[in-house]
Amino acid sequence: MKRLLLIGVIILTAAMALPAKAETEGLALDEASRAALVELPSLVRKQLLETHLVDRVVVIGFFASWCPPCRPEFETLNALQREFAHEDVEVLAVNIFEDHFKQDSEARLASFLVKTAPLFKVVGEGERVAELFGPVTRIPTTIVFGRDGRPAMHFIHLQGADKTHASLDELRAVVAAAL
Repeated sequence: MKRLLLIGVIILTAAMALPAKAETEGLALDEASRAALVELPSLVRKQLLETHLVDRVVVIGFFASWCPPCRPEFETLNALQREFAHEDVEVLAVNIFEDHFKQDSEARLASFLVKTAPLFKVVGEGERVAELFGPVTRIPTTIVFGRDGRPAMHFIHLQGADKTHASLDELRAVVAAAL
């Protein structure tokens, strides 16, 4: 009986670490979602163009400046950007839920971006596209899309989970396989 309970806990833990199938069903980096992303205001680096999102592996991280796990996620995304800078890979961060704590949200976001020094494009007002990507209801959420626009990885930070963001090793392996 203890063995069955242990097996059940292991299966449940493993299932919680992966997104539910329904979360990736219908999810795609298609013409509509690319167009919506391009319309978002640029916060860091040059303006995002649709050509940055076509026939490339695209890594999208949804974040907020007040989110504690989002800081190490940015470190991971920076490392990924450095590693794949000369490949057909686009790393992008989408700011979302920034106004959850309304006081000083603009100053807090500006400070976060200075401290994390993203090497990749960052866009704001992500609430406008959240429905197209899940919807995104938790942060950080990281999605890797293959060249075909289909999700190759979908990480969602679940409340109370020990794992707070996708690791560099996980992202590296998914991106390399998708190239």
